Amino acid sequence: MLVLMGKRFSRSALRDRRFPPIQAKELPNLECTVSILTDYETANNYLDWEVGKHGIIIEFVDDYNTRRSATYLPEVPAHEGWTRVEAIDSLIRKAGFSGPITESLRKHIKLTRYQSTLFTMHYSDYASHVKATRGAAPTIAGAKLGNH
Repeated sequence: MLVLMGKRFSRSALRDRRFPPIQAKELPNLECTVSILTDYETANNYLDWEVGKHGIIIEFVDDYNTRRSATYLPEVPAHEGWTRVEAIDSLIRKAGFSGPITESLRKHIKLTRYQSTLFTMHYSDYASHVKATRGAAPTIAGAKLGNH
């Protein structure tokens, strides 16, 4: 788990083009959270899940025979304060559907629910682990980052 999270630190910090690269001086303040997804189940209908407990994946085919899908981790609808229907409607939009959202469309959704466990690691914990196991502080692209 530590190795995986360390790789996520590096990838997020330096290679995610949505954000500017993280500066070495910012590392002591960073943490990485990984969601381990488990207990996948096919739901009976689009309302067969609990806000705050289940993550959801929706799949449907639109009027143009385009297959669409989208997912939210369990934390998202709860954080947004959404009801189950609001979360489903938001996922329909996230899947790229721009037409009218009707009850008929919702009833044609295939919903898979899942649960997750969150693991969070602070950069200082990762740096200490690397130093203990490799004998030196972590480096990225030759730059020594250290455990500040």
